[in-house]
Amino acid sequence: MRLKLELQKINGTALPINYQYELSAWIYKMLHFGNAEFAEWLHTHGYSFQNKKFKLFTFSRLNFSKFKIIEDRLQLLEDKASLVISFYIDKAVQHFIEGVFRNQKFGLGDKKSNVDFLISSVECLPEPVFTGNDIFRCISPICISEPVSSGTKLSARFVSPDEKEYGQLVLNNLLNKYLAATDGTEEKRVIDLSGKPPAIQIVSEAKSKLITIKANTQQQTKVRGYEFDFKITAPVELIKFGYATGFGEKNSLGFGCVEKR
Repeated sequence: MRLKLELQKINGTALPINYQYELSAWIYKMLHFGNAEFAEWLHTHGYSFQNKKFKLFTFSRLNFSKFKIIEDRLQLLEDKASLVISFYIDKAVQHFIEGVFRNQKFGLGDKKSNVDFLISSVECLPEPVFTGNDIFRCISPICISEPVSSGTKLSARFVSPDEKEYGQLVLNNLLNKYLAATDGTEEKRVIDLSGKPPAIQIVSEAKSKLITIKANTQQQTKVRGYEFDFKITAPVELIKFGYATGFGEKNSLGFGCVEKR
């Protein structure tokens, strides 16, 4: 399920560049209104596979046609914006989810500046036709990392698209999420990987994006992702799943949202 929200600015002129965490928290809040039990489970547990947990939704960056960046602020030069939110959810709750976003107001910002928005319209976007050999464009950065040991500490190293293993790491992450969503068992998997091996090929320049999560707090962390166009060859069901949930890691924080090119 994929929604496009048209936003009308009702107050404020400048937004922090690092708004992703606050936007994610607001989406959780809206999901709670639609289906409180599902939202609470998603927030505290999510889907799990091999001791990893996944929250299967993603969203695009906020789309403004006119803005300028001044230090750590987005200076908004028009009153309209849009946002795409993509979910992997049961069809039984889709109409609830669409309804809870209609005519809602929300604010994003910090002590320095904030902006209030009104959702002026909600559109449920039709799913594209997938062929098993599709090209996508990132509308939020894709993040992939690998663990690195430093003494007694384990940290994450963000992998660049220039590195040989990048495409395979993205595919592994996608498959793990798929298995988590289908109860994590090989038997419940409805995709056939016995044919041509899945592959990802980057077909444009990759642009690095460094995003701060929980900026200006003790929990502040920095996450690096990349935006690019890519071609994926894989079973259609796996591609559809990636389109719905996002590619790469940290999807529920606004990473890995794509559109078909």
